[in-house]
Amino acid sequence: MIHKIHKIALVTDDVEGSVKFYTETLGLEVIERFPVEDDEDYVFLKAGEMILELMPKKSMEAEEGFHHISFRVDSVDESAQDLKDKGVPIEKEPFDAGAGGIRLAFFKGPNDMLLQLFERAAEKGK
Repeated sequence: MIHKIHKIALVTDDVEGSVKFYTETLGLEVIERFPVEDDEDYVFLKAGEMILELMPKKSMEAEEGFHHISFRVDSVDESAQDLKDKGVPIEKEPFDAGAGGIRLAFFKGPNDMLLQLFERAAEKGK
């Protein structure tokens, strides 16, 4: 079951420059960092009830700009299966993100919009 939009993710070629812009210019707050070996951190910024995620271009191997919308769910595995049962192909099967008890899966919406299922063990139902 989808609870809410959890975060919007952007790919950037300058994570720290982007952090500076979003914190100093727009007043967002850094709430979590996920270090990456040989690259800049992934960074979560508090944006009201949602999170803005900044993702390093090198690690993502993607162009700068919008990447995906993330939806919070109680169970990524059950939600992915429910989508499959409804005929929605899963782009990336459920997996553990390797940090902070996060489990993810990706699927496509209309117009090939990349969408994510997001579960965090310590925050179920939030």
